[in-house]
Amino acid sequence: MVNLLPSSQGTSNPDVSPESMVIIKSQGDDSETNIFYSSQSTRTSSSQRLKTRLLNYPYSLEVTLFGLALLVYLISHLVGLTRFPIYFFSDEAIQTVSAANLLRDNLLDEEGTFLPTFFKNGPYFNLSISVYAQVLPYLLFGKSVFITRATSVLLSLLAAVSVSLMLRNIYRIPYWWVGVSLLSIAPAWFLHSRTAFETVLFVSFYAACLYTYLLYRYRSPHYFYYTILLAALAFYTYSPGQIVIGSTGILLLLSDLHYHWINRKTVVRGLGLAILLALPYLRFRVSHPASPFEQLRILDSYWLQPLSLKDKLAQFGSEYLIGLSPGYWFLPNGRDLPRHLMKGYGHLLLFSLPCAFLGLILAIREIKSSAYRALLITLLIAPVGAALVQVGITRILLLVIPATVLIALGLNRTLTWLESKRLSHKVLSIVLFAVLTFTNFFILRDVLLNSPTWYQDYGLGGMQYGAQQLFPKVADYLENDPETKIILSPTWANGTDVVARFFLGDPLPIQMGSINGHMFHRQPLDQNTLFVMTPDEYRLTIESGKFTNIQVEETIPYPNGKPGFYFLRLEYVDEIDRILGEESQERRILRSAQVMLDGEPVQVRYSMLDIGEAQHMFDGDQHTLARTFEANPAVIELTYPTSRQISGVSVIIGSTEAEIRALLYPAMNSDPVEYIKTFQGSVEQPEAVFDFGESTLMQVLRLEIRDLRQVEPANVHIWEIRTKE
Repeated sequence: MVNLLPSSQGTSNPDVSPESMVIIKSQGDDSETNIFYSSQSTRTSSSQRLKTRLLNYPYSLEVTLFGLALLVYLISHLVGLTRFPIYFFSDEAIQTVSAANLLRDNLLDEEGTFLPTFFKNGPYFNLSISVYAQVLPYLLFGKSVFITRATSVLLSLLAAVSVSLMLRNIYRIPYWWVGVSLLSIAPAWFLHSRTAFETVLFVSFYAACLYTYLLYRYRSPHYFYYTILLAALAFYTYSPGQIVIGSTGILLLLSDLHYHWINRKTVVRGLGLAILLALPYLRFRVSHPASPFEQLRILDSYWLQPLSLKDKLAQFGSEYLIGLSPGYWFLPNGRDLPRHLMKGYGHLLLFSLPCAFLGLILAIREIKSSAYRALLITLLIAPVGAALVQVGITRILLLVIPATVLIALGLNRTLTWLESKRLSHKVLSIVLFAVLTFTNFFILRDVLLNSPTWYQDYGLGGMQYGAQQLFPKVADYLENDPETKIILSPTWANGTDVVARFFLGDPLPIQMGSINGHMFHRQPLDQNTLFVMTPDEYRLTIESGKFTNIQVEETIPYPNGKPGFYFLRLEYVDEIDRILGEESQERRILRSAQVMLDGEPVQVRYSMLDIGEAQHMFDGDQHTLARTFEANPAVIELTYPTSRQISGVSVIIGSTEAEIRALLYPAMNSDPVEYIKTFQGSVEQPEAVFDFGESTLMQVLRLEIRDLRQVEPANVHIWEIRTKE
């Protein structure tokens, strides 16, 4: 037998001892020997290798837990991403749709601007960086709900990492890694960071900006340049955040004025960078000077309402305090829309309230420290943008960043106290990580299983559910039956046309419209027309008595099992012309109301409206609207208690071309004096000023406003009517 036992000098496998080797001679051949290692030697070898690797592991416990926390963050945010939130909202779809349009149009927007600063979301400009962030994902993967949302999730890591690194490098707490986990389990962040709302990106950039500012303050002045860059990104990302960025900059300037002066050369160069980064914004403001005020108008901000300055400041103070209220943040609330809430949860978890309170006390006690002043400044500034209109979680989401830091500071103090009672730091860290990880996955399981039925209103005022279920079915109809004309109701969500373009492409291969268009006016209708409508519209269709041969081809259910969308074909009843004719005559009868003008009651008769009320045309508020249901011209007839002299009338008609006919009756039964004039309205000058040239006596004023771009039936928009004496 050949001796193959290794010598002590030439062992080929140092992890295996000679005693563990078994030598087996091959039968029939003395020249070959097979060597096998026993299972005991293998186990010993593996154990020793594992021990060696653990002894040589290069990372600390804290760094390891930080890495694992990031992994848990990604898993809990990416798993079931298309299932929660249960809606896919127009404010998400518009990001990718705008990115696709930008690429399609050779980096030009609809106005021909190259690499536009802002993109439109509905009627106003409020999108920017969030659109550009979707360009590469769209190029690589096309339009996908998962990819659109996953892009937001990955960018939200910037906030999670920034919070933890602040805790480690600035506040220097041993449990710094908890920042990622605490932010992840904050319900407001858990929900919204799984969407593509631009507010998530704004908060992420702001958190990174705050971190680099503190690095500038405590590590190197050169971090000031990164602070300016990140502040600019946050500024462009979310329009309500612009005042937050400006306010933060002013307060941080005052907070650390002496330090800025010492590093004034760096600060001056940084301000030069800020001016350079502001050029796209200046370009935008030159071409759209009224844009910020237009957005406040559309949001119906009280700052643009006819209130006294005292009342406006009182309203601002009330909203601001709500934004800082522990009740708003830590308890379930009914203030926010259901689609922005997690039922049964506060925006921050209730059990974290004691730690938040303790962290706040610690921050106030350390207010002489620049780092703690910056934290308190962020906390106090967060509600400012939201308070200009009305506090809502999407507008005030930024507050989760200082809140998470404060919770971490309070939690760290508690754990440090426990360590003083001879509890192991390592054991506490592992137990804490396990608890936070369990909480992450408990919330994930809860939302995936239960959120579909948390709220039962799935329509416009509620969850706006159905995009991911409805449009693939519509696409199947288009593919299987290209001759079918599909009319899809937009009434179940905001910006339904945007969501439709996300799924079906642009231009849309379907028509967006309600059955109401066929219910009040006869339009082409045959069995090749397929309506997609909501339950309320289906009920009205059945009850109207205007349709026959109603065939429901299929329904798409809501999560609670009730029908959500009906696919149906139908025909008019034989006597439809008579029915519609009688209804049209009824609608042409002028409605009556009484309004107060110049302190006296005035009778007003007007064409039937479908939006607004008669008083909206005389309330002195240019932002309220009355719209005729179908009449063109719109008729408005004012009867005053006594005769009076007027020299003209002005009407805010918007950006349309209109012919205005004014009939002035000196007395109730007298013949009128007639004036006719054509006006071209615009966004910059929406008011048609009708000057009669002389003062004219009248008791009855009849206005007929005809939109020259439409034929009846049509909607005539009137914002305000004023007479001039």
